[in-house]
Parts: sequence; C-alpha cells; structure tokens
Amino acid sequence: MDTAVTWIIAFFIVVSTAFAAINGVITTGSNRAQAHAGADQRLVEDLESSFKITDIRQSTGHTLVHVVITNDGRQSFTNFEDWGITLKYDQHGAADETILVPNHTDTLVNNTWTDLEYWRDYDADDPELIEPGVLNVHEEMEIRIQINPKVAHNTYLVVTVTSPTGITESITLLA
Repeated sequence: MDTAVTWIIAFFIVVSTAFAAINGVITTGSNRAQAHAGADQRLVEDLESSFKITDIRQSTGHTLVHVVITNDGRQSFTNFEDWGITLKYDQHGAADETILVPNHTDTLVNNTWTDLEYWRDYDADDPELIEPGVLNVHEEMEIRIQINPKVAHNTYLVVTVTSPTGITESITLLA
C-alpha cells in the first residue's frame, strides 16, 4: 500500500512538473510573439512616416534660416527635440566650410533651432488649430534656425533634417 501511495504521489509530481514546463514554453512563446508583433508595428509606423522639405529662406543678416516641412506620410510627428538638423555652409570671413549641428530649444538663440509654427497650408497662411505642436498628416511646420557665424553672401547653404526614425531630407539655398 505504501508503494502504491508513493507511486501515486510521484506520478502527480511528474504530471504537475510536465504541466508547469509546458505552461512555461507556451508563455515564453506567447511573450516572444507579442514582442515580434510590437516590433512589426513599430516597423510599419516607421515605414509609413515621411516628410519633405518644401521651402527654405533666409533673413536677418544671413543668421536666421526658415525651413518648411510637409508631412506627406501616414503618421504624425512629435518630440521634435529628438530630431537632428545639420547645416553646411561657408561662413562670412572664413576660408573653410562650416558644419553646424544646432540643438533644439524653445527659445531661439545662436546655434539652436525651434519648431516655430504649424499650418494646414503654409502658402495660404492657413494655421493648424487642432493639435498644436504635432505635425499631422498633410500639415506643414516651420523650423527656424539661428546660426552664428553667419553665412557668406553668394555661397550655398545645405540644411539636412533627420527624424528619429531615420528619415532624412536635405535642401540647398544660395545665400
């Protein structure tokens, strides 16, 4: 009788251990599948993100640059402090080319940039009113960059804008 009880207890220990192992495998597989689904969703969002630079102009003695971006993708853009901007130009009074990587800021000072205004249509001066600070699909945004030293006259200024998802656009201006 003692042997039968021992066998029954051993049998239930083996069965419960097997169920625990199977449950662990299923849970791990489920977690892995969820992780893959999340990564796939982020990839789709990245692939659906797109913008283009539609206008560039310069003002205030060749130290202030205005860049207009149009969201032509399927995803909205936020968190502009994570974006990268690079300027390449000949500076006034110097022989070498200058490469400047300004920081994002809320208050514009030398060698910084800010996302200034948002429009439904920049050319028609039709402001965006629904989600301030968000570049929604088909909306436009002005980036204002203050640079020092200033750009030399009759030279090229190349502005490159890169989103956190790796989308990169460049535009050239004859200063």
